[in-house]
Amino acid sequence: MRLVDASSAAPVPWKNGGGVTRELLRLPATGDDWTLRISVADIDSDGPFSPFDGVSRWFAVLAGAGVRLAWPDRALDVCRGDAPLQFDGADAPGCTLLNGATRDLNVMVRRNLGDALVTSATWPDAAEPGTSPGFGFFALRAATLHGASDAPVEMAALSLAWCDAPLRATRPWRIAPLQDTDASQEHTLSGYWIRLLPPTR
Repeated sequence: MRLVDASSAAPVPWKNGGGVTRELLRLPATGDDWTLRISVADIDSDGPFSPFDGVSRWFAVLAGAGVRLAWPDRALDVCRGDAPLQFDGADAPGCTLLNGATRDLNVMVRRNLGDALVTSATWPDAAEPGTSPGFGFFALRAATLHGASDAPVEMAALSLAWCDAPLRATRPWRIAPLQDTDASQEHTLSGYWIRLLPPTR
């Protein structure tokens, strides 16, 4: 299992100067011909998204008020706590900050090589890796992850746990707060399950 903390990932400035990206995972690990790419981005100013032809893209707001994404035929406000949004990476929308900078999760997969499913997770929650060629959890808050290895794994906020071939596929992964929380914290957004799937035929 890989465990990657966004704070330890090098920030890469965008060419347009509008933000930075911290790459958490790239499969394969080197080169531009990747199947899956997971990153955290800080958006500091308005501007269009970069186009990614042949890529399915998932997007979720992690911090900040959110953004307005605009396509030629529609516009959509995406805010913290909303379900992850999927769209065609080639259809790069314009992006307007709603009220200051945001931090966002991006999951991109090449459609000819694979597919992906990104779903929200709350306390407490569990998911079955099944036969996925890759499976992971992105922690929005500090968490303890059970089932991904023989011992519980402590995860910092904004970190990714990933298995290319999930251990004991019949055993569910479960998440819990790293520290005890009161009942009011139950069912609050804690992170995102990320599943890599075979390509859609």
